[in-house]
Order: sequence, then C-alpha cells, then structure tokens
Amino acid sequence: MSAIHFDTSEDATELVKALEAEGYRTDLRPEGFAGEDDSEDRAWVLVVEPFDDRVVEMVDVYGGWMPGDEQLPPEAPDLPTEPLR
Repeated sequence: MSAIHFDTSEDATELVKALEAEGYRTDLRPEGFAGEDDSEDRAWVLVVEPFDDRVVEMVDVYGGWMPGDEQLPPEAPDLPTEPLR
C-alpha cells in the first residue's frame, strides 16, 4: 500500500471518483508538512487498496505523485532561432 500525493484537493477528488468507480477503496486526507501553519495550504494524501499497476497508470493522468518519483521540471518552451530586433 503506497500513498499518492496531490497539491490540490480537486485533482485528488477526481482520482478518488475514478478509482471508486472501478471498485477500489480509497482514503483521502490533508497532510501538513513540518512547520506548516496554514491549514489551507496543505498537500493531500490518498491511500488506495488494492494498490496495483492500474492505480500507478492513473496517478500521472490526475496529477499526483508518489514518494520516490522523479519530479521532472516542465518542458522548456521553444526559444527563438532568429535574433531579436
């Protein structure tokens, strides 16, 4: 059983709906980080049972991540090939 993390409750809620429609059991809760005071600015943690390859596929689609995932920076925009005038 692994935890899936989200920055927003909206993304997490969408995944919960999709997983429960497929018969998974879910537990979604806010999780504060050490030293964090603002209850509005918390991450969300989703625990799914059973945790299988289908869950892993869906995590990327709904914007979540799991501990140990590499957080790649967004792709850089294309730069101009011509000099600016």
